[in-house]
This record gives sequence, C-alpha cells and structure tokens, in this order.
Amino acid sequence: MIILRTFYIFKLNNTYSCIAKNKPLNIYILYKSIYSYNKNNVMVAYDLFNDISLPINSDFINLYLFNRLKEDDSYSKFKSVHMYNNYYTNEVSKLSVFNSYIKLKSNFYDNTFINNLKEITNLFVCDFMYDKYKFLNHKKSVKKIK
Repeated sequence: MIILRTFYIFKLNNTYSCIAKNKPLNIYILYKSIYSYNKNNVMVAYDLFNDISLPINSDFINLYLFNRLKEDDSYSKFKSVHMYNNYYTNEVSKLSVFNSYIKLKSNFYDNTFINNLKEITNLFVCDFMYDKYKFLNHKKSVKKIK
C-alpha cells in the first residue's frame, strides 16, 4: 500500500520571503491559520492569503516542468496535472498547478517535482497534516520535511 502525503506549495511575495528567510515557522503559522479557517472567516482568510502570496504563473510552471521532464519515461502530463510514476524507485507523485497554489501528492518527499521546482524563487512548501514546512530555494530551513 502506498501512502501519499499532500504538500501545498505557495509563492511568497518578496517582502514576506525576506522577513521569514531565517524564520519560516512564522510563514507556516500564517498558512496553517488560513488552511484552518472555517466558512465564517473566509474573507479574512482570503485577504490574509493575498497579503502574503503571489499568484502562481501556471502556464510558466506547466511549461517549465514539461520541458524538464518530457524525456523521462516515468513522466506524463494532462493539462495542468503532472504525474510521475517511477517503477524503479517506487516514486508516485501527482502535481496539480492552480493559479493560487500548487498541490502535490507523493509518497516521497525528495521527489522529482520538488527537486525541479527548487530553482524557482520564493516557493514555500507546507504539509499541514504533519506540520512540516520549508522554503524550496533557501539554504536554511528550521524543520525539514522527511
């Protein structure tokens, strides 16, 4: 049985990225609070999300991943959904690109998509189920996802 973990990837604006560079816990707490808001506070969550995040350029991300992985037999793509199923490493990953975030389901943390997205600036990964988080492209992280 394969257990898939869900990771959410956000694009931080430059101000919050600089402020939280050495303290990513602060950004994680903000995203966790947005994730946890109920229907009564949806406008507060929406405003907070727009304050700290930038829109995802889905066309760029889709083309970027496609160009990097198109030669790999384990990779497939349909519209904004990227799949990676490697028989040899047992990696199973599904990445969906939306305008406000990227959703990744995978049985590996150091998966193909994470490794390819590391070159894009200000991306922040959250695993809300296990309270794990990190910057993809910053050298320092307080709590790495395992």
